[in-house]
Amino acid sequence: MNRPSKIQYVINQNDNLYQLSRYYQTTVPEILTLNPNIDPYDLQAGSSITICPGDQFVSTSCDSNPPACPNPIIQRNLYSSMLQAWLQHAYWTRLLLVSTTNTLDDEGDTMSRALRNPADITKVFTTYYSPATVNIIEQLLAEHMRIESELITAMRDDQSAESEALSKRWHQNADQMAETFSNINPFYNTEDVRDMIYEHLRLSIHEIEMHLSNDYEASIEAFTEVEQSIIKISHYFSSGIISQFPQKFM
Repeated sequence: MNRPSKIQYVINQNDNLYQLSRYYQTTVPEILTLNPNIDPYDLQAGSSITICPGDQFVSTSCDSNPPACPNPIIQRNLYSSMLQAWLQHAYWTRLLLVSTTNTLDDEGDTMSRALRNPADITKVFTTYYSPATVNIIEQLLAEHMRIESELITAMRDDQSAESEALSKRWHQNADQMAETFSNINPFYNTEDVRDMIYEHLRLSIHEIEMHLSNDYEASIEAFTEVEQSIIKISHYFSSGIISQFPQKFM
């Protein structure tokens, strides 16, 4: 018995990434990192993907196929709802960036709409966690959104000291989110969550800088990276919920 470093797995009918991640002792985000071009909601039977099994995986000659997922439809619904909520955050933040940097008349209305996203995201968590816990997450996400709005304005107005202070607050907010999520779910690692959010902040600041410098092509490319970071965060949270509450996905 041994653990291969990487394998090429051929997709079977009705396979899904959560099922594969559980069997191979890895995570959905790790599989997506190794296979950036696959559609997690439309795996093509017969196609091949790369998987790096985790340390606890042991291959045997008599058990070479992952067991069927108890209820892939329920799992896909969670992944879809989580992803849609987080992507809306990315899209409305992009619209806010455009409105703020160009001082458009719709800036206030766009900000109001963007501030609905924290509630939309935390709504996905309400099935699994207490109202008090969900409220804390929503407050942290709303603070994240407000800080980003203030940071865009400060950077637009060349307020370097204010921008630096806001960036520090933004990272402190990320630290709080990482701690909060790790406290509610043993499958949410503090460092993992913090690193993902920090990367999202780094990419977002780069997007703002490119947009303010009128390098719109680079700004769009930066937004694409922001979008990918959001997808990674979304899948991480969905995977953690499924791991913590497997009975809800039977």
